Amino acid sequence: MNLNITLTQQVDAVLPQTQCGLCGHRDGCLPYAQAIVEGEDANKCIPGGQPVADQLAEILNRPILVAEQSVWPIQADGRPQRMKAVIREDECIGCTKCISACPVDAIIGSGKLMHSILTDLCTGCELCIPPCPVDCIDLVEDHSTLLTEQQRLVEQDELRNRYYAHIQRQEKRQNTRKGPIVRAAIESEVFSQFADVETQDNTVVASAAIAPEQDAKRIIELAKIRSQIKKLDKQLSVRPEPAKQQLLDELKAKLTVIEGA
Repeated sequence: MNLNITLTQQVDAVLPQTQCGLCGHRDGCLPYAQAIVEGEDANKCIPGGQPVADQLAEILNRPILVAEQSVWPIQADGRPQRMKAVIREDECIGCTKCISACPVDAIIGSGKLMHSILTDLCTGCELCIPPCPVDCIDLVEDHSTLLTEQQRLVEQDELRNRYYAHIQRQEKRQNTRKGPIVRAAIESEVFSQFADVETQDNTVVASAAIAPEQDAKRIIELAKIRSQIKKLDKQLSVRPEPAKQQLLDELKAKLTVIEGA
């Protein structure tokens, strides 16, 4: 196994998978992980903040650097405030430009019809904002309970898999679609090498094997279930209710089944 790719995998596992390009690598976390292994400073992940800069310094056995500043305030976990994009739907003209720009396919809609953002999947990367011709997308603070380390790793794995599926769809479209494609300059060779390592480690890129229409239905269903789970979690934290607890357990079991499908 290529040691360089193995180290890239370790670095990529620490990055938050927002795929925002704020580090200067417009095609996401994986190209930045590769650049870090090749010698680039490991403090440029703005969404990860100081915690990520510290983790990377430890992995790479390098001096700890001060993380590049975010425009957002710092949360209790040391990371910048999590943000979510929302569409002012009555102003949306259905141009689909934001759909192409989203690196994790968190926006649904079709031509000349209103679009919606699945906030549970949104990484707050801001990439959907510049392409919008009517400026109808806002960023709002996400005040959900801060994630535990295990929850963060699960979220990062899911976002990484969704981005891999996005890359594959974009590359297929390059061969058939005329005109420019947003975020089409993908590091294909790096992605292929990394995906090979993931496969060897029995880490399945699940979304890539699902047909687009099946994937969309699955995304929507997962988002709805997660939304219900969050709502029930909040309600039960205020006042325990056996019926709601049973429903919560059932929803979590259903979520596990769908995610494993």
